[in-house]
Amino acid sequence: MNLSKEERLETINKLIRFISEHGRRFFYSKSTANLENVNSVAFMKLKNGRIYFVDSYTRREIAVINNYRDWKGFSSGGTLRALILDFAEFIRTGKYTNGNNGYGGLYCTHWGHSDEVQQEIINYAKEIGYLRGAKQ
Repeated sequence: MNLSKEERLETINKLIRFISEHGRRFFYSKSTANLENVNSVAFMKLKNGRIYFVDSYTRREIAVINNYRDWKGFSSGGTLRALILDFAEFIRTGKYTNGNNGYGGLYCTHWGHSDEVQQEIINYAKEIGYLRGAKQ
């Protein structure tokens, strides 16, 4: 099944929302740089043919380009940055990209989730077509 770029973008945004609701709740912030007591979830978007990540805390649009050094407004660390680069590559190419940009992707054992939560995220990613059926 070949998905369009827009469909792959929606697949990734579903996965980001799922991750934001489980375990350590990556991609979620209960406040933003300008507002308190809001429920902010990161997402990816297409703008002028480019892929952007919108940070949950800063709400800044960050161009997701491999080896691009200017991630001003990115409020997370290198592991999530690598995952976002994997997500953008998937959106761009439609190919399997988990772990291509380091840290082992969603199969990495260092996310800090319980084993059950980690397996829920992996299963959901398989269900929506981001991960392949078996660990690669």
